[in-house]
Amino acid sequence: MPYSFPGDISVDTFLQQYWQKKPLLIRKAFPGIRSPLTPDELAGLACEDGVNSRIVFERHSLGPWHVEHGPFNDDDFSSLPEHDWTLLVTDVEKHVPEARQFIDRFRFIPDWRTDDLMISYAPEGGSVGPHTDAYDVFLIQVHGQRRWMINPEYDDTCLEGPELSILKHFTAARAWILDPGDMLYLPPNVAHHGIAVNECMTCSVGFRAPSYRSVVSEYAESIAAGIDQSLRYEDPDLQCQQHPAEITDGALTRIRSMVAKNLRVEDDSFVRWFGRYCSESRGGTHAIPRDEPIASYDELTTGLTTESQITQSPAAKFLFARTGDSALLFVDGNSFTASPLFASTIADNRSITAQQLIESIDCDADQLVIVELCNRGYLLVE
Repeated sequence: MPYSFPGDISVDTFLQQYWQKKPLLIRKAFPGIRSPLTPDELAGLACEDGVNSRIVFERHSLGPWHVEHGPFNDDDFSSLPEHDWTLLVTDVEKHVPEARQFIDRFRFIPDWRTDDLMISYAPEGGSVGPHTDAYDVFLIQVHGQRRWMINPEYDDTCLEGPELSILKHFTAARAWILDPGDMLYLPPNVAHHGIAVNECMTCSVGFRAPSYRSVVSEYAESIAAGIDQSLRYEDPDLQCQQHPAEITDGALTRIRSMVAKNLRVEDDSFVRWFGRYCSESRGGTHAIPRDEPIASYDELTTGLTTESQITQSPAAKFLFARTGDSALLFVDGNSFTASPLFASTIADNRSITAQQLIESIDCDADQLVIVELCNRGYLLVE
């Protein structure tokens, strides 16, 4: 599936020379771009339950760089100062399907690396302070102007007190003012500070980079949850030892074998865990199951025309992995066994026609899976 990089360089050039290596500014990367939400609509979204939102105040009675979390209400917005604050709403693509187009422009990066689309609004002077992120991000200016300052080499000392990790001694090595349509790419761990020149909105497309600690601990936890609790350490060949306080080589060998046997990463169980881990919702937003479940594949297809649309729920992430002659389809932290043709068709395409769906069905298991996906609300049938 061909993808193009915003601007005048190729995807290959970007990946080889910039991705996780150095910042890149593209002027007019998205000419004529418009925000998927107006400022009022973004504020309205921040008032809804289940939406992750926050307002950052550079100056506040409770201290500098104070953070308040949503959901908010009309009174919260009517009492805001005229400048020096920022509203941020994350996972916007899960609540506003039209916003997914911003993420889809970057599908030359694997979907499992995608985190979310965050939209920020700020009046003049609004900022979230100088900081670093542990992930890749594309910052797309969609309204007004924002001044960005960056420095790959920085003092990582942070201010004491604020909830946010604000760099105490930030100095800019480079700076630009971004106009609507301009885009700035930042790899992980580049210090940056964005300040609204005037009323502005910025779309941030982030890509997760799971930490070693997170991957190891969560995989180990999933393994431990599946181990029979009745299994215990055994040493029927135990012999009297000279030093009762010593942990012997024999005991360590048996314990080492217990751990190694259960923490193996070569089999299908690891693939199944990783797909679930990457596809599960981190923000707590989930698809809504159908009120009236579909009984069978035949019932699903009855009445559909060849051009009827089957669309992924914006609240669910679809991924797949090949396992021998079959595939595992992952959706919102769940896994389903299906044919590679079906899994790739369903996961790769945000929306397909009924004809494309029918042509992707390769076995009876695919029919069962499609019904399950529809009933859980992961797929929406028009």
